[in-house]
Amino acid sequence: MPKIAQALIIGFVVALVVGGGMGWLLSFDPEPHAMTPLMTGAGAGALTAFIIATLAGNRSIANVSQADKRAALERSPPEGKALIFLVRRGYMAKLVGMNFEIDSIPVAQLKSPHFTCVAVPAGPHTITAAFGGFAAGQSKVGGFALTATPGMTAVIEARMLWGLVQGGIGLSQQTDVAAAKARLAGKPMTPPDVSEI
Repeated sequence: MPKIAQALIIGFVVALVVGGGMGWLLSFDPEPHAMTPLMTGAGAGALTAFIIATLAGNRSIANVSQADKRAALERSPPEGKALIFLVRRGYMAKLVGMNFEIDSIPVAQLKSPHFTCVAVPAGPHTITAAFGGFAAGQSKVGGFALTATPGMTAVIEARMLWGLVQGGIGLSQQTDVAAAKARLAGKPMTPPDVSEI
């Protein structure tokens, strides 16, 4: 069964339970409350379905060990390649998985404040970040063009952007790599889907 359908079914059950419970509680009050149980149940059900559908695109991913994280932060780029650290920052939608691709190849799903590391060949690359599940339609895909040079280390950060009607994802390159890596030492690391492209 699709995850969106599961979210709708769970939301409907929550609406029935909350609405029924509210109706039962209000039956002890002599004042009429005709719409209160219906509205309360509908609101609780809609909120539950929205939250579950928004998280439907998330994958279950364990963090790497402290030793593996330390090794990744100290790693030198492979011969003729560059290292790209992908970082998810910010508090908005931090529990919703953000899917990263490099040159249309899926490389990781990150929640905030996680990061990962991928080695890429020298040359031009396109990095994109997008949400999955129901959240995909609520924000614009973020993109960033990077020209990698042999031996280069780049740190690309993704953040949520506010919009009047629809939000988006902003990607930016950090200029001080050493400072960025020092900050990453205190953040959890997600293993990449592929360690090299």
